[in-house]
Amino acid sequence: MIDGNKRLTKKINNILKIGAELFSKNGYAETSMDDIAAAVKLSKGGLYHYFKSKTELLYYIVDNFMDVVLEDLQEELNRIDDKLERVKRLIYRHVERYPRCIAEARTLFHDAHNLPPKAFNKIVMKEREYDRITANVLSDYFGSSLSKNQITAITFILLGMCNSIYSWYNPKSPITPEQLSEIIFNILTDGVCGLQQKNRQ
Repeated sequence: MIDGNKRLTKKINNILKIGAELFSKNGYAETSMDDIAAAVKLSKGGLYHYFKSKTELLYYIVDNFMDVVLEDLQEELNRIDDKLERVKRLIYRHVERYPRCIAEARTLFHDAHNLPPKAFNKIVMKEREYDRITANVLSDYFGSSLSKNQITAITFILLGMCNSIYSWYNPKSPITPEQLSEIIFNILTDGVCGLQQKNRQ
């Protein structure tokens, strides 16, 4: 079993990566610890040395993914003075990181509900922290022209656009992450511009 206070080793990271790929491809319920042990070239007992259950493995996959998503995010945004550039950076960072962790993202969105309540709530708290940071960045940029409820709605619309890329975006496609993030930014700001005009009427 992993000590949660220790840095993840190369071996454990490999188990997490392969576990996420199997969950993403075959589904959590359909993937057994035997399947994972064979894929990582360990005996079943060897796999249980690192993870006491499939549920624990699932937890570490999605928890580690959320740590990657949140890592230094607030500090990075704090270093950017321009409010528009903060929005652009938030979107680009999301678009750039997700394709590198597609299996983990799919596992989070499709399988996190299989976690026991206490573990699931820990993941939800990290997701809410990301939601909070996103809402604050948008609120700073759009200011008082939008209500709090509108900012909340726009936050989840933006996250919906960004999170959908794991299901279709290929980083090797002609559209680069920079271009994709610019498209998302323009759709967001052009749409909000129309909403702001209606608010002023």
